[in-house]
Amino acid sequence: MKTENQNKEEKGTAGEPMSLSKERKLTRKHEIARQKRNAVIGRVVSIVIIAALCVGIVSFAGYRIYRAVTGVRASSDYSAMLDDNGFIEGVTASSYVTLPDYTNLTIPADEVAYTDEDLEEDIQTMVESYAAESTTTTKAIEDGDTVNIDYVGTIDGVEFEGGSTDGNGYDLVIGSGTMIGTFEEQLIGHHVGDEVIIQATFPDDYSSNPLLAGENAAFKVTVNSIYIAPEFDDTFVEEYLSDYASTAEEYREYLRETNYNNNLMDWIEAYLDENTTVVSYPEEYVDHMASIQKYEDESAYEYMNNLYQSYYGTLAYRSFSDYVGMSEAAYDRALPVEVQDRVKEALIYQAVLEQEGVTVTEDETIAYLEENGSTREDYDTDVETFGKGYMLQQMVHVRAIELIQDYATVE
Repeated sequence: MKTENQNKEEKGTAGEPMSLSKERKLTRKHEIARQKRNAVIGRVVSIVIIAALCVGIVSFAGYRIYRAVTGVRASSDYSAMLDDNGFIEGVTASSYVTLPDYTNLTIPADEVAYTDEDLEEDIQTMVESYAAESTTTTKAIEDGDTVNIDYVGTIDGVEFEGGSTDGNGYDLVIGSGTMIGTFEEQLIGHHVGDEVIIQATFPDDYSSNPLLAGENAAFKVTVNSIYIAPEFDDTFVEEYLSDYASTAEEYREYLRETNYNNNLMDWIEAYLDENTTVVSYPEEYVDHMASIQKYEDESAYEYMNNLYQSYYGTLAYRSFSDYVGMSEAAYDRALPVEVQDRVKEALIYQAVLEQEGVTVTEDETIAYLEENGSTREDYDTDVETFGKGYMLQQMVHVRAIELIQDYATVE
């Protein structure tokens, strides 16, 4: 709504019409006023925008500072915070955990036994890993055998896409369920060089190629070879296992002793874990282990992406957050809790040695590794990677278990 004075100005004095020059002056006056208003509004808007940008910049910078302070920084320095005897630097483990009475342990014999059946099963698995391809054997195919075959599949006499090996050969474990229907079972009893017509039906829910779902197919199969496992005898041991034994019986004894001791170690480890109470966790060491865990997870993420890139030309995961299934901030917040089991384990075995008044040495560690198939060069390489403290911390674990084994009774 216009004021009275504005009306008078527009009409002139005493209501007379304005001259052209006076009208132009008035129009210019209004234009200048409008520009001033717009300039003021523009300055206000600019100030608001600049303020908002500043708030955004400060917020982003603040978030980055916050993440730098609260985020977990990955570290590959495994021996940081470890003394040269494998103990956690500045930490008395016995102050953080309450151990059970491990000096009067009775271990049930049946829970740590390594039976003859276990022994023969392990030997069979091992010799099968040395199986060699044979094209001359007269052996008939049995369930569990690995064979190399070629095949051409047809439906109503017409070859279908993906139904042929194209003469490239295919290794198949009989009984693995890799092939459709009873394909594998129909090969049992046949020999190298046989050509077999196999009838098989695609499943109704065959997702690999829905066009084939429920179809009856015929496969012309040629058996190229069978993988034959060697006999486990003295010759085999001499050729492949001479670092552990010189005869088959000596190797059997090696397996019995090694696996029995492993079973004992597993039992004692589980007992200590289940019966030890953590009073509190050393915060700095927890933070250190969180950094180690993040390094390991990032390494696994990069390895998987590199592997997929080399094989498939694509990435396995779009980002580290995709790999861990959460934002990096949420992952960092979860890490201190996630690594508590690792921290607890380190505290347990250090506490045992503290109670026993025992420490481990580098010479003792090297001797143990050499007794178990490693070399001094292997140790030196591991020290370059993980550091001396970390290597001796592994020996702290071993020595603590050995001490408890000496106290224990198996019956």
